[in-house]
Amino acid sequence: MTFETFRVGLILTERCNVACAHCWLSSRPDRGASMRLEEALRYVEEAAELPSMEWVSLTGGEPFLLYDEMLGVIRHASGLGLKTECVTNCYWATSTEMAEGRLRELLEAGLEVINISVDDFHQRLIPFERVRSCYEAAKGLGLRIVIQSVYGRSSSLRLDEIIRRLGDEGIRVLGPRPRGRALHAIAVESGFIPIGRGAEIPREEWPLGSGPIEGPCQVVLRDVSISPEGRLLPCCSAGSLAPAAALGSLADRGLGELLGEAAEVELFRLLREVGPLGVAEEIGFEVSPLGYVNRCHLCYEGLTDPRLWGLL
Repeated sequence: MTFETFRVGLILTERCNVACAHCWLSSRPDRGASMRLEEALRYVEEAAELPSMEWVSLTGGEPFLLYDEMLGVIRHASGLGLKTECVTNCYWATSTEMAEGRLRELLEAGLEVINISVDDFHQRLIPFERVRSCYEAAKGLGLRIVIQSVYGRSSSLRLDEIIRRLGDEGIRVLGPRPRGRALHAIAVESGFIPIGRGAEIPREEWPLGSGPIEGPCQVVLRDVSISPEGRLLPCCSAGSLAPAAALGSLADRGLGELLGEAAEVELFRLLREVGPLGVAEEIGFEVSPLGYVNRCHLCYEGLTDPRLWGLL
């Protein structure tokens, strides 16, 4: 089966300036694993050799903590014909003018999209004004903007409120009931996944049933990630943290080789064709329709079930 990987996310660092309660990667200020620049550049070069590859995403943790390295990766990827985006919590955007200076430099290096994390979890630790400064600067420079938001059952900072605070009607909301025109940005909202630090949040706050658990996975081996240590992960979500999802180390072999081997693995075929419910059925994993937040939550639970090793 051909998976046609179109994006690779480089987790430049597991470190973050804050420790949000929902973070499935469990990032925090004192978590130190970071990707070396020379390795990041090599991953980009290997990605550019894949005919289906289009995007490189710089993420974390908080990639702006490694601003110079991020700038170098964006410049290198752009020079190789790849599109680039970066994900941020906007902690660094202390004013619109300051944010414009940073984003202009990234734009000139080749950045095409900035993906902004904004929700109750982040804004308990980061002033909303930082988000506004980043958003206004990006809009003024003509950068494409994605607003990424997650929520729990009692969250009050939902997309409608975020859009109201930004005061911009040119934001298109994606999802089951899309609305608006994407003049300046698109916005996506989902329930937080109770994995990593998020698993410590009381269960009554979990937004169980907020997303579908049925259907095939559209991102496995198509939207992959690379950890700071060079481990290749099969997707960009929490399910990739399960040991059964490990694809190998890029310290030993190339990106194309590891992806080619993974394409022959029955587990990933099941996820692509049937989805996490297919894996659950294969291993006799009992699924409660409202027992999971979404497909990614179910996937992680299935991939960490001991019975799965009999399928591998």
